[in-house]
Amino acid sequence: MKIKNLTLVAILLTSLTVGPLLSVNAKTDTPVTPIATPDATTLTIVTRHDTTIQAAFETAFIATPRAIELGITELVFLQATTDEGWKTLLGSTTKSVDLAWGGGPALFNTMNNWGMLKPIDNNTLIDYINANVPDTIAGAGMKLNNTSGDLIWVANAISSFGFTVNHKFLDDHGLPVPHTWEELASPAYYIDPSVKAISMGDPPLTTSNTRIYQIILQAFGWEEGWSIMTRMGANAGIYPGSVDTRAAVVSGEVGIAMTIDFYGVIAVDENPDCEYIIPTGQSIVNGDPIALGKNVDDQAAAEAFLEYLFSAEGQSIWLTGGVNRLPVMESAFWTPFGQTKTDIYLLYNNTLGNKGIAFDETVATELLDVTIYYFHNTITEKHSTLRQAWGEMVTQLRDERINESYFNELKADLGTVNMTYAEAFIINEEFISDTLVAAQYESRWRNFAGLKYNAIYQVLAGDTAPLPTLPILVAIAVLAAIPVIRKKRRN
Repeated sequence: MKIKNLTLVAILLTSLTVGPLLSVNAKTDTPVTPIATPDATTLTIVTRHDTTIQAAFETAFIATPRAIELGITELVFLQATTDEGWKTLLGSTTKSVDLAWGGGPALFNTMNNWGMLKPIDNNTLIDYINANVPDTIAGAGMKLNNTSGDLIWVANAISSFGFTVNHKFLDDHGLPVPHTWEELASPAYYIDPSVKAISMGDPPLTTSNTRIYQIILQAFGWEEGWSIMTRMGANAGIYPGSVDTRAAVVSGEVGIAMTIDFYGVIAVDENPDCEYIIPTGQSIVNGDPIALGKNVDDQAAAEAFLEYLFSAEGQSIWLTGGVNRLPVMESAFWTPFGQTKTDIYLLYNNTLGNKGIAFDETVATELLDVTIYYFHNTITEKHSTLRQAWGEMVTQLRDERINESYFNELKADLGTVNMTYAEAFIINEEFISDTLVAAQYESRWRNFAGLKYNAIYQVLAGDTAPLPTLPILVAIAVLAAIPVIRKKRRN
């Protein structure tokens, strides 16, 4: 018997979304006012780079003749985990932020749209950047100019996106080595309720994992992309950030981790069982931007830091141990130190030769909040319920209690998304403009996911288990007009 659709009146939909909880999007980071050393010049930088990167560049830069000439003795780094947190820091006039550095094009495009970045207006610096930093690498933009042609941000490093595998874990559990995103969504990577094959980062807390999810959505399309990510999430543990996500594969807690390329390099250094893999034809090259803050305090000092970052010497800092990033300029590898980093140079050339997807940065920015918080509310917040439903599906398929045809129908139900691609653009605008509306959407998404996963599990819970109750069936249908799940012949 085919699954039938059920659509109810809008008033019932409204009644199911009353009483939203506080929106994750409404949370902001409290800025910390840096305390400058008396009679010294400090540069204040908002960043998502970790402390290893911060320390490496600070030590190298303040020792340069130009920094000494300007009296720059300290770099003060501020960090925020949300877009609103960055906006608060960049908009502060108490102690103005000089530079924004690291966090990905979508974040920087959002800050530019919010008027938080100042165009670079030093013509000598602009000419140098344009002469030495390509406009695109492997099809990805390395610079952003506004509608007036002003240079807003420029990439200082590049990255690819893929996953790092732990071969010992895969061998111990009899799992194949994956080479594409969709493989990670297959039943093969569901082990049991207590052991997870994959680590994935919760998108509000990791820019790099968010970019991976954006890649999947653009590579496979809106509906199939969410279906794949839902099943990946069911095979995975969800971790609070990219560092924890990577650490899980290094330790052998999981066999596959969503990682940016340099985290893969670090993982291999820490554990020789690890290997970084770029999904075949399914990745992109990403530029990692830097820009002036709108309220830059000391522009001469900020420009000196930019000059250093885009010198061959400054670019070579990305190659130091513990950093292991890919510079945006090949001249980094021409320095005496760079010539010793043959392994990273090989990855650099492989990245430049990447045959990835055609990635639309504008679309990524316009769907950023929906991507982050739909994942957070339907996969992270309902993770145990999702794994319970998926685990029952996979177990019954393996035990031949259901056939593959029925499994595929349930798989489609599991991955159903409750908004169309066109609706997602409208919702994203509403989401970022009104925190109350955002909270209502988040509540709706959580309810939708929880009811859907529970209904699937109840259908499969056994011949003596009760069928889904009418309220569950009605709620699921109303929340997204998705197919109503009913018991049927299993073989």
